[in-house]
Amino acid sequence: MGTYDPTYLLKDAVKSVSRTAEALAGGQAAWDRPRDISKSLELLRDLVGDLSQVLLQQAGALPRMTGDSGAPAAGRHIAEAAAIAAQLGNQLRRAHDATDGVR
Repeated sequence: MGTYDPTYLLKDAVKSVSRTAEALAGGQAAWDRPRDISKSLELLRDLVGDLSQVLLQQAGALPRMTGDSGAPAAGRHIAEAAAIAAQLGNQLRRAHDATDGVR
């Protein structure tokens, strides 16, 4: 079985998060209970964790797919972004843990 370009899946994810941010900013969406915020933090943590993994895949793939002399440095920058995403995931976990018991 062949592979496919996952860019379109990422576009869908961006659209979903953008729509959520716009709805919150525009007042069309809001959380009603602390439990809902806690669940949202958990979902965002999962999203960021997956983002970190996607970035790691990109960091390794880019230098392998081209002989361009800039590819290794670009791969390192992508790997740094993956590390930052992992740190954000850890912070979201702490935020979730802190809000999980709030009623």
